[in-house]
Amino acid sequence: MLTTRMFTVPVYYRKFKCKGGDCRNSCCKGWDVTMSTDDYFILQGMDCSKKLRELLDRHIRILPHPTPDRYALIEKTFDGDCPFHMTNGYCMLHTQCGEKVLPNICHYFP
Repeated sequence: MLTTRMFTVPVYYRKFKCKGGDCRNSCCKGWDVTMSTDDYFILQGMDCSKKLRELLDRHIRILPHPTPDRYALIEKTFDGDCPFHMTNGYCMLHTQCGEKVLPNICHYFP
């Protein structure tokens, strides 16, 4: 069953563009990045580099009481970063595989 969600967003939201490595913030620092069942199986089934596959296998966990909308979690690194956030400021998932594989929460940021 699909649900409709309403979001309150700043006026500038529609004009927002990611600055990538030039951004002074990290879009996922400290966040609990959850994903839907669809997001999870897209990531599990995609063709990617060995390094990315190892990160996926190590840092994605199915939640204890999963639902279709909140099925799995990307476990943060020790310092609170997303394990896919590279030192150049870009996302490894996005860089290697494109926007189509990003979990919904990553699509909706900021």
